Amino acid sequence: MDQSTFKLIARADERAKLWDDMAKARGEFLCKGTEDSICKLRVVLFNSKHQALECTFESPTQMKDQEEYLGHFFLGGEKYYFQSKAQVVNGKVLIPVPQELYHLQRRQNYRVRIPDGYQAFYNIILVNDKPQKITGQLADLSSQGCRVVYRLDAPLMKTGDKVTGHLLIGKRSPIEVQGEVRHIKVDDGNKVIQTFGIEFTPLPTILENKLFAITLEIHKEVFRR
Repeated sequence: MDQSTFKLIARADERAKLWDDMAKARGEFLCKGTEDSICKLRVVLFNSKHQALECTFESPTQMKDQEEYLGHFFLGGEKYYFQSKAQVVNGKVLIPVPQELYHLQRRQNYRVRIPDGYQAFYNIILVNDKPQKITGQLADLSSQGCRVVYRLDAPLMKTGDKVTGHLLIGKRSPIEVQGEVRHIKVDDGNKVIQTFGIEFTPLPTILENKLFAITLEIHKEVFRR
């Protein structure tokens, strides 16, 4: 795990304190399992018998028992991340204190670099509300924007243009997002290759959380290679 981005909370008492604080605040977990959509959990209490937070489902998407998932939560304005397997007991989810719990170091949302060969695209369908078909390879992604490499014989976009496109990442369902071209960099060796920085139009919270979870999934996949 990139320690400049994610800090491992190594001390057991610090992890336990966070779980205690989540119980007192009746906090919220956002979990990304096998489904494309986010599973939202609400903390009800700390279950002393199981030494775990007991949570109820607060979303149509529900996880199955033993389903692997990525979870994240906010506490005191800070963002934390962990991996686990769902423990579903009598319709409730138990979340024990994880052995590996990470604190997202940067205040801004995490931006994951997309390696060459990874199947991830931002394919534009509209430029300033006019139909346009431009296929581009993602260079990096966050829940607030992306950098995309396009091969363009002619300049089809300029800084300030409004765009609508589909994020296609691996085998996941396409995600339609709008954004604005913030900057353009032309490759010195090949003028056809252009890298566009695109800032997404403010997203609904559930979609922003979904994109954040996807960036963590990509990070995990790349890290395991």
